[in-house]
Amino acid sequence: MFHTSEPSYLSYLLLFIATFVVVSADNANITIPLNKTITLADKELYGDFVTIKSNSVIRLSLTDINKYVHFIIFQVHSHLYNVTLYNNTLTQNSFISGTNIGLYGKVKPPDTYYVINNNTIDIKLYISIHGYRSSDPIPGGCNLEFPLYISPFMYVKYTKDMISVDASSAQHPKDPDCLGVNKLITMKFYRLYLYERNFGEDSYFEGLRNMMTLAKIQENGDEVPQTLRMKFLRRLLGAYPGTGSIYVAVAYHILNNSVYSIYVPTHTYACSPLEGCEILDDITSQFFCAALFFIGLFICYFGHRFFTTEMFLVGMFSGILITYTIIPMWTDLDRPALLFASGMSGIFMGAIWLLFWWFYGIPVLSVFLSTMYLGYVLAAIVYYRAPAGPTIFENDGTFWTIFVVLMLLTAVSLSPVTYLSNILCCAFLGAYATVFALDHYIGSNLKYIVINTMRRAVVESFNNAVLAPPYQWRDAIATLLWVLLATSGFLFQHYHNRGKPPFPPPPRSISTRMPEPTSYGTIGNRGRRNVSVETGGDPTIVDYNTNERTPLL
Repeated sequence: MFHTSEPSYLSYLLLFIATFVVVSADNANITIPLNKTITLADKELYGDFVTIKSNSVIRLSLTDINKYVHFIIFQVHSHLYNVTLYNNTLTQNSFISGTNIGLYGKVKPPDTYYVINNNTIDIKLYISIHGYRSSDPIPGGCNLEFPLYISPFMYVKYTKDMISVDASSAQHPKDPDCLGVNKLITMKFYRLYLYERNFGEDSYFEGLRNMMTLAKIQENGDEVPQTLRMKFLRRLLGAYPGTGSIYVAVAYHILNNSVYSIYVPTHTYACSPLEGCEILDDITSQFFCAALFFIGLFICYFGHRFFTTEMFLVGMFSGILITYTIIPMWTDLDRPALLFASGMSGIFMGAIWLLFWWFYGIPVLSVFLSTMYLGYVLAAIVYYRAPAGPTIFENDGTFWTIFVVLMLLTAVSLSPVTYLSNILCCAFLGAYATVFALDHYIGSNLKYIVINTMRRAVVESFNNAVLAPPYQWRDAIATLLWVLLATSGFLFQHYHNRGKPPFPPPPRSISTRMPEPTSYGTIGNRGRRNVSVETGGDPTIVDYNTNERTPLL
């Protein structure tokens, strides 16, 4: 990422003074030879680490440049703290600040580059210099948006839901006026995920170096496809806060892929590690997450046994999901208030669904909501793991039609086996609720199976986002735990309910027997006995005083 400053005479004066200050400091001068041979797959002339002291400047001079190199892209990468890069031209907008920055430079005569560290700590930098021939496109050479006339870097913005990656147009050598950019140049974007919940410097630089050359990009990166409604210079992606990602763009000649140039790679964690990347950053969220863990375990192993409680919980989660999705469309509430409102709505909906079972007691209809939930999660999994870039999912009408059809197909196909389907729903959904709660603590991303679907309903332009979630060892462990919980929960409930009625009677059909009215001097019908009457054959049982109050047993 990079940050820019408004041009001012004071800025130029400070840069000019820093230039002379650094010349007098021997330990701040670095000479870099650029005599390495460039190949089709590797155009990196130089790549190495350097540590810059706090509140200091280093000067980097170039020497012994490869005679086939026509221009270079000088890159500077830091991890979390911004640095400033400029060259000896000291012209307007000739400097850039950020963590992943770079400048275009000519080699005849070679420029001298300066890096300023205005932070109070020493910073580890990775310096990379790429050399290109005269036939290669200039990355960012047809820039119309970024602050530098030639902007070979990329711009990353993120929210809690989406990441936006932008690059400026590349310039073809035969098109200096940038009149046929789309006809001569094609752009491809690539992404590499870092390890989940790993904010370390070593992990970051390892991932960055794996996206420096074309050979490494094609080996380690995944192409981010262009969606129909997005510009070919922009990519929208789903955000997974806490999971770092490296992005890079490559500009190819439209007829010859051997003619290309690479933009300065950039990165983001979809959050700020310096400010904290904790998702559950308030007590209300932590309470709901802990409650979800225990409720999930209860449903997974005892949901069918306590059928009335299951009906209430299914209705409650319906209210929570609907309210949590709809309220952000109308108003902007902070998370604790939104969770509280969703909880109140969930309790109300749970009571309504429980009353439905209480009065009607139809198992097929009562279980239908559970099977719809199962269909919801299965449809969400399809959306979550769908290949990147299917245009069929970009249209909202088509997407939601497919989504609802998958839900209904699941519910209808399970309706003939109501008993087994209810146990299956309890085990599968209860296991996912448990994993969803644990997911916030172990750092995996399975929680986004449901969250991405909610984003699709609420977040503007999320239909243009490429999901392509990471699947690493934490996700594999969470998936294995999900399968084990669901399997053991299904077998446990099926074994525990063997030989019993498939469903309990609705509470309304079990009326409490009131004691018969008695008064002084009267005797109730307690202790009634059946009288056996001989009628010449087998004795006949005669039951006296049988009415609606007579017990079944």
